[in-house]
Amino acid sequence: MMHRMTPAEEEMLLGRRVEALLSDDDREHFAGQTCLITGAGGSVGSELARQIALCRPARLVLLEQSEQALFRIEQFLREHSPATCLEPALCDVTRAASVARLMRRVGPQLVFHAAAYKHVTMAERHIAAAGRVNVLGTLSVLAAANDVGARFVLISSDKAAAPTSVMGATKRLAELAVLTGDGHPARPIVVRFGNVLASSGSFVELMRDRIRDGQPLLLTDPEATRFFMTLTEAASLVMKASIIADGGETFWLDMGPQVRIGDLADRLLAAAALQGLPPVPVKVIGLRPGEKRYEQLASQGVSLERTADPRIWVARQAAAAALGYRASIRALRHAVVRDDALAVLGVLTATVSDFEPSALAKEVAHVAEASPLVTRRPRRQLEPLQGPLRSTVQAKVAAHN
Repeated sequence: MMHRMTPAEEEMLLGRRVEALLSDDDREHFAGQTCLITGAGGSVGSELARQIALCRPARLVLLEQSEQALFRIEQFLREHSPATCLEPALCDVTRAASVARLMRRVGPQLVFHAAAYKHVTMAERHIAAAGRVNVLGTLSVLAAANDVGARFVLISSDKAAAPTSVMGATKRLAELAVLTGDGHPARPIVVRFGNVLASSGSFVELMRDRIRDGQPLLLTDPEATRFFMTLTEAASLVMKASIIADGGETFWLDMGPQVRIGDLADRLLAAAALQGLPPVPVKVIGLRPGEKRYEQLASQGVSLERTADPRIWVARQAAAAALGYRASIRALRHAVVRDDALAVLGVLTATVSDFEPSALAKEVAHVAEASPLVTRRPRRQLEPLQGPLRSTVQAKVAAHN
């Protein structure tokens, strides 16, 4: 893996300036607070941990299910922020009892929920796992935060807007379930943004590694566009959103203009040339199942308004009744327990009104349904499964999309 990019390299790839966003007043908001971060060893989670550690929190709790990732962020913070009171917690967010016990013991005031399965193609192939982590894991953390009265911040994705992938649909269902809960003292909010430049497993990281190894750059579509921001920008704006929120809002981060993937590839090659690396060919492989050609941060019909911070927008949309979502979550829990990919896909399709599964997701779900482990249940087709749920949930969901 190549070195972390310098600010100059980040600006070269983005085609714009990258500025420091946190003020001293912003940092003071986190001083003396107990903050808990899930997915603390991931790209966004670890950057949140780095920045919050600089704000003199009373305690910083790092919840992570990957032992290696937790070890690395703990070692980094102990070296670079030795005065910070750290508590690493090796824990899976889907283990509700463990999460609740941890929350009761540490009593956080702020919970940043960054843990998620984020890779589009991986989620297309592992539908039940994506539903378990991205939706049910989110709700277990929310419930634990609610019990201790902590503010809950769900870190979401632009792929939740008019989702075309299982990953996007699970993130959208998580958003809806979080925001339609009944009277959460946790005052949950959602913060949605696009791709983080050079995050773990991202396009930029993979392409930089291929250039280093002398392999061709694999582009899905040179004309495809994506929103990008740096890790520092993403973490800073998530923190700022938690400060200005009243509760119950969905925030969109201004990521600047979309970047054409072909242009980004050219900039990667130019940056590599400055480092003395030889050029490599570019190969177009086509969009993968569930991928969009053009990303969007908001769905049609959603009104965005400015906040006190020019880089943060807030959505104004009608509140929907929680009854339909509770029924969908119950159905999702049953499907996940049975590892029933077809049933999970049916819940997502019925509840997230503008989601249409890819051919790959449908194929994976039907193949899983036909496996020996599940043949004791009657075979179901995806289309009939949609009907009953959609008739009770569709009208409630429409107002949110």
